[in-house]
Amino acid sequence: MKTQFNFNIPQTSFSVKSSKAFMIALVVTGVLAAVNDYVSLPAYNLHDMSFIFLLAFYLVVFAFVYVLLSQKTNAIFTFPIIAAIILVVSSIGLSFLGSEFLNSSKYREQISITEQNEFNGDFTLVNLDQVPLVDKATAQQLGDKQIGKVQGLGSQFNINQDYTLISSNAQIYRISPLEHQDFFKWFQNRVSGIPGYIQVNVTDPNDVSLVDLAQGIIYSPSAYFDQDLLRHVRFSYRTEILRDFSFEIDDQGRPFYVISVVEPEIGWFTGLDTQAVIIVDAISGDMNKFSLEELPLWVDRAQPTELAWSQIDNWGYYVHGYWNTIFGQKDMLQTTEGYNYVSIEGQTYIFSGLTSVGSDRSIVGFALINLRTKEARFIKVGGADEYSAMSSAQGQVQDLNYEATFPVLLNIESKATYFMSLKDNEGLVKLYAMVNVQDYSVVGVGESLEEAKTAYIAKLRNSGLVEIPVIESTQLTGTIQTIKSAIINGTTQFYLILEGSPQLYVASADLSVELMLSEVGDVVTLEIATEDLQTLNLKSFDNLNYTY
Repeated sequence: MKTQFNFNIPQTSFSVKSSKAFMIALVVTGVLAAVNDYVSLPAYNLHDMSFIFLLAFYLVVFAFVYVLLSQKTNAIFTFPIIAAIILVVSSIGLSFLGSEFLNSSKYREQISITEQNEFNGDFTLVNLDQVPLVDKATAQQLGDKQIGKVQGLGSQFNINQDYTLISSNAQIYRISPLEHQDFFKWFQNRVSGIPGYIQVNVTDPNDVSLVDLAQGIIYSPSAYFDQDLLRHVRFSYRTEILRDFSFEIDDQGRPFYVISVVEPEIGWFTGLDTQAVIIVDAISGDMNKFSLEELPLWVDRAQPTELAWSQIDNWGYYVHGYWNTIFGQKDMLQTTEGYNYVSIEGQTYIFSGLTSVGSDRSIVGFALINLRTKEARFIKVGGADEYSAMSSAQGQVQDLNYEATFPVLLNIESKATYFMSLKDNEGLVKLYAMVNVQDYSVVGVGESLEEAKTAYIAKLRNSGLVEIPVIESTQLTGTIQTIKSAIINGTTQFYLILEGSPQLYVASADLSVELMLSEVGDVVTLEIATEDLQTLNLKSFDNLNYTY
């Protein structure tokens, strides 16, 4: 007796209606994918979670278009839905496997930090002649005034507000390109391009210029269609995960965009880190991909700021693993609320304080990251955080309502010192301040860097933080060529230049009543410390025309 088996194969409904629905769903999904690809420019990379979710979205769109047209929920509908669910669930699972909860030690080790036990007299971070007097906000204000000087330029272009800090030809600048105001302005200028960029010397607020280019910038984030920078790069590099489009110039002043290429180092999606850099000529559109070891010397940034800074946070946060962050919180560090950029030996660093978790307005040291190499340093020094120092500096001139910029770290008299500019309501730099990190009540303010330094050192000595050196003095007789006065911190300061002498002499009004009576042409005798400085504080003053 033969046994007969009847296999009931599920109908896949390849009727004319189903076939038509299948083809229409495929076309609709394909058109949607093509439009989205041109508009949002995703990276075709399975290590990018957003791309996995995008694939799942396309599968769901295909399935629902098919079921709407065919009115059938067969395998052609269920298979894409199941596949989409698998993609989403798998992505969530892989993301968890790469999370800090399971990999806290790997996250902490992503950045290698050279520790310096303590701040000492040998520490040199920023030379005084390279101290940034102009911050980003001030650069923006100075730049806005430049575009108004060229007739018609402001009606076509805006200034990008990023203002990248770079080093070029032994100078430190904040630079930012002009950008198209809208689609119609781009259309009018699409052939000639963007005419130039703003360049602000951070060590000299008077050195601000609009750099005119012989050929305009064609490829820009503010351009459209194939001149859009991301679209131009993406069509050549489909799989790279891109971060941080940084505007830079080479040593000849030619504009480029430097783009970081990142890849996950921990798990399938997580622990992103820079692996290479794409450099795009903003004028010609030529581009090349470089490894971090092959970067041209003029490139200042390869590491995205947010990425590098998150790795510093992980280094301080997961010092004793994940559970310590919840319960004991022993030895945990975190970065303070703000950061600044400094240029050290021609390379750009990001800088900020590190504070214990839960501490109140104090720091245990500073972190510095080289944005080209990701070399990081931790300098141990206890004291006030940056915002406490900013408040202290503002308090010295509270009647003027000046606002302090975010500080940088200096070594003054072997003491860790915050330096910052003080700006008025218009954003213009009016004064400079130095604040001691360990005792933020010790503040020196002046109209120049040297004046602020002189006042600060005097405060250090008066407070007993540094010893008053025994310095030999000498007397000098000469004729006053220039004499000016100014009120600094409530005290009248006099500034003198003698004929035939390059030095500037500084004295407070209480040194001698004869300072108030002195004029250009008077013969005076000064007693000065025999230091090799351009600005000298007087120990005594005698106007030979008077006998007071």
